[in-house]
This record gives sequence, C-alpha cells and structure tokens, in this order.
Amino acid sequence: MTTKDEKTTTPPRERTVRLPLVAAAAAVVAVGVGGLGFGAVHFATARADLDKTASVQRAQQSDRDAALKAGSDFLVTAYTVDAERDKGMDKWNTAMIAATTDTLKDQVRQTKAMLSLLTEADASMTGAVGDTAVVSQNDNLIRILGVVKLTGKAPGQADPTAGSVTEYVDLMKVNGAWKVFGYKDIGSKAGAGTPDAGLPGLPATTPTPNAPAPGR
Repeated sequence: MTTKDEKTTTPPRERTVRLPLVAAAAAVVAVGVGGLGFGAVHFATARADLDKTASVQRAQQSDRDAALKAGSDFLVTAYTVDAERDKGMDKWNTAMIAATTDTLKDQVRQTKAMLSLLTEADASMTGAVGDTAVVSQNDNLIRILGVVKLTGKAPGQADPTAGSVTEYVDLMKVNGAWKVFGYKDIGSKAGAGTPDAGLPGLPATTPTPNAPAPGR
C-alpha cells in the first residue's frame, strides 16, 4: 500500500508550437520581407528612370545653350566687315571656316572674295545679335532663330545705315562642337539711312534636306 506522498507525480506537459503555426508565421514574415524587397526594387527602378530622364534633359539643355552661343557667334562674325582692321577679310575667313562645316567652306571662301572688294572700297558693317531661340532639336541637329541688328556704310556713303535681318541657322554637332551647316535669311528691315543701302552681306544658303524643320 502506498501512501499519498509516495504517489508518482505526473510531470507538467510541455507546450509545443505546432508546425502549421510555425509555417504560417514564416509565411507572413516572408510575404512582408518580399513586399519590402519588391518595394525597394520598384523604388530603385523608378529612381534610376528619373535620374536617366534628368540626365538626358540636362544634356539637351546643354546642347541648346552651346548651339545658341555657336549660332550667335557665327551671325556676329558673318555680319562684321572691318575695313580698317581686316581689309583682306583674312580674320573673318579664319573665324568663319572654324565655325562652319565642310558643306559651307566653299561658300565662305567665295563670300570672302566679294567682301574683300567691299573693304577695299572702305565699306564697313557690324552685326549684333538680339533675340535668339531654339526652334527645333533632333539628336545632333539644332536650328536656331536669331535677329541681327546691323549698322554700316556702303562705299561712298556718308551716313551709316541701320537695319536688321532674321536668320535661321542650322547647326550640327561635330566632335562635340556645334558647327553651322546652313543658314537662311527669312526677313530684313531697313532703318535709318537709305533702305538696303548696299550693305555687304552673305548670300543665304539652302539648308540641307536633313536639317531639322522649324518647330519640329
């Protein structure tokens, strides 16, 4: 006969976590982590796209700024005839050759010969670029519009003549630099003095077929 104290005490039952509960918890954690991962990838992709777009826009703006400067410099040079300091138009020719592409170099040389005759007769002209704008941009082609204010004296003219011309200037990017390959006078306006009083100027070229069309 056993006493009460001698009775075997049943050990406490251990609590166990059932496998289905562990699996469910793991699944929840996995879904949460997976969701965070997807969100991070999506954010990184969106950020990369935004960075790429911003980089492209900065490059395009940089090209526009550079083309506007190159086109403006071209117009100032083209419409400056200095009978006093450049009678043979050699400086003019050097600057124009540097500013243009091969398609215009023959035109520049021919114009130099004509302008040299005018400087020998003491003709003079200066050009100052006023308003400019980019009207089209396509890959490595840009067309700008510029208004050039002109003052000058034709041979034998006592008083200077003032006027203006509006030009399309077509540029292409050559080895990182913007060069003029075509230009066209789309309007002129005479000011003081005799209208169009024999001011020396450049004959317009016809932009090549691959030039960007205005407004495109």
